[in-house]
Amino acid sequence: MPLLARTWIAAARVRRRLRPPAARRARQDLIRRHAAGRSFADIGCMWGVDGALAFLAEDSGASAVTGLDLMPATPAFTAEHERRGSRMRFVQGDVHDPGTIAEVGRHEVVWCSGIIYHAPSPLLTLERLRSLTAQTLILASETIPEVPGLRQACVFLPGLADADRRAHAFARPGATALGVSEPFDPAQSYGAWWWGISASALGAMLVASGFEVLERHGDELHVTIVARPAG
Repeated sequence: MPLLARTWIAAARVRRRLRPPAARRARQDLIRRHAAGRSFADIGCMWGVDGALAFLAEDSGASAVTGLDLMPATPAFTAEHERRGSRMRFVQGDVHDPGTIAEVGRHEVVWCSGIIYHAPSPLLTLERLRSLTAQTLILASETIPEVPGLRQACVFLPGLADADRRAHAFARPGATALGVSEPFDPAQSYGAWWWGISASALGAMLVASGFEVLERHGDELHVTIVARPAG
């Protein structure tokens, strides 16, 4: 199985390199296009970006901006917020907590990147995002390649044998992915990768959670989906 998985992932890496750069829509472009004149929420705004995408939405003309993260505001975020005289509102809390959802409130545009595969119950996460989204959800996620003959496949990563886990880590050489590049530890909580989700599975999860998929961007190892609440 590890050899088969590495071959499957290696083929996806080759196809990714061959994909024309013009086919890869930058996430900044999507934020600029959708945020202007609308209220904007960035779910998971802090880790690794220090609020940069929420600030981009503000610069793009969003009418109001809220950022949510489980971790506290970073010094880099606080300094940039002060430097800009930003009106962005930061909420520290868990997107799965109904009280946090009430504090953040509904926004016309919701951006969420790098969250869904860290969530033990991704459908619950999508339900919470649905309750926050008035018009448009932009959901970005690391993904696994489509499994030939098996649409909408997912891999539950905790508990994988070391050889199988290393096969999945081969998709992103040199990157640190808790629970993939190293053994899963329950104490890592949301920091760990719980799921390897194919793009087709992610789209189906969105539909099951009350969204209509409008656009897909990216490649076999990372996808950004633009969706809206159905009905």
